[in-house]
Amino acid sequence: MAFLLIAILLGLIFIGIPIGFSLMLTAFFTMLIADIDIITIPIQMFSGTNKLVLLAIPLFIFMGELMGATKVADKIINLARALVGWMRGGLAHVNIVTSMFMAEMSGSAVADAAVMSKIFVPSMAKQGYAKPFAAAVTATSATLGIIIPPSIPMVLYGVTTNTSIKDLFLAGIVPGIILAAGFMITSYIFAVKEQYPTDTKFEPSNLGLAIKEALIPLLVPLVVVGGLIGGFVTPTEASALGVIMILIYGKFFDDSLSLTKIYELAVQTIRQTSIVMMIVAGSSILGQFLANEQLPQQIAEALMVVTDSYVLKLILINAFLLILGMFLHAAAAIIVVVPILLPVAVGMGIDPVHFGVIVCLNLGIGQQTPPVASVLLTVCSATGLGVGEVMSYAKWFIVSMVVTLMIVSFMPWTALLFL
Repeated sequence: MAFLLIAILLGLIFIGIPIGFSLMLTAFFTMLIADIDIITIPIQMFSGTNKLVLLAIPLFIFMGELMGATKVADKIINLARALVGWMRGGLAHVNIVTSMFMAEMSGSAVADAAVMSKIFVPSMAKQGYAKPFAAAVTATSATLGIIIPPSIPMVLYGVTTNTSIKDLFLAGIVPGIILAAGFMITSYIFAVKEQYPTDTKFEPSNLGLAIKEALIPLLVPLVVVGGLIGGFVTPTEASALGVIMILIYGKFFDDSLSLTKIYELAVQTIRQTSIVMMIVAGSSILGQFLANEQLPQQIAEALMVVTDSYVLKLILINAFLLILGMFLHAAAAIIVVVPILLPVAVGMGIDPVHFGVIVCLNLGIGQQTPPVASVLLTVCSATGLGVGEVMSYAKWFIVSMVVTLMIVSFMPWTALLFL
C-alpha cells in the first residue's frame, strides 16, 4: 500500500497536477482501494486547516510582502554593506548577510529570493561578478529564510508534531549562522579565484550611521522573535505584531505604502496562502489514511531493522529527506512524511526539536535542486538565466549546505544550544 500510495502521488505530480490536489486525489484513490468510507474527507480537510497557529503562515507571508514594498530592504542592505562589504567579494557577502537579516522578517525562502534577486543580481553584475554566480549566491542564501527564525516550515513542523514552535525557532539560530558562514567561505573562495572586488572600506562612522538608519526595521525581528522566545506572545500574535509594525513603518516613516498597494500585497498573500493551505488540507486526509493503515509504524520498523548503526540510520533518513525535497513542496513533505520518520528518529534518541532542524535543512537543499527547485527557479525566472548556468555555481553552495546538514545532524548541540 505504501508503494502504491507513493506511485500515485508522484504520478499525479509528474503529469502536472498541483501538489495540493495531487495529495487529495492520492488519498481518495487509496481510500477507495482500501475500502475506507470517503465521506469523512471534507471533515478531515476542515479539521486539518482549522488550527489557530496556522494563521501565522499568511501573516508571515504578508509581513514579507510588506517588507519588500518598503525601504526596509535598502536599510538592511546598507547595514550589511557596512558590516562585511570590506571583504574580498564584498557584495556577495553583503547579499548573504542581508538574507540573514531578511530571514528574521519573512520566514519564507521563496519570498526572500524574489526580493533579493531583483536587488542584488543586477548590482553584482555591474561590479563585474558573473551573473550566474550572483544568482547562485542569491538563491542559496535565501534558504536562510527557513532556518533562521521565524520560519514557515518550522511552524508547519510544530503543528504537525505538536512540538514547541518557540523551541524550534531557538534551535534554528546556530545552524543558520553555520550555514551563512559556509556560504561566505564559498563566496570568498570564488572571489579570490575570479578576482572579485571589495565593495567598500570598513569605517566605524559608516557602520554607526547604518545601524542608526536600520534601527527601526531591526526592531521588527526583535519584537517578533524576541516576544515569541520570551513567551510574551504566541506565533500567531508575533506574526500579527510584525505586520502591524511594518505597516506603521511603511506608512509613517518612508511613506511607501498606500491603501492600493496594501490591497495588492494582500491579494498576493491570499494567493500564496491558498497554495499552502490546499497542501495542508490534502496532507491532512493523506495523514489520516496513513495513521489508520499504520504505515508509519511499518516503515519505521523496516528502517530500524535495516541496520543497527546509528550513523547509517541517520544517513539513510537524511538521504530519504534529500531525495524527497527534490520532488515535493516543503509543506507537503513535512505534513506527509514527518509523521512517518519522527517515530524512527525518536526511537534512535533524536530530540524532536533537533529532528525539526534536520528536516528543514534537508528541504532547504531540496529547494535548490531540480526538478522542483522552487527557490532556484524563482531566481532564474527573475533574472532570465537558465537553470544550468546558475547550477554551475550553485552546486558548490549546495555542497556547503550538505556539510552544514552533516554538522547539525551529528552534533545535536548546534540545534539545542539555547534550549
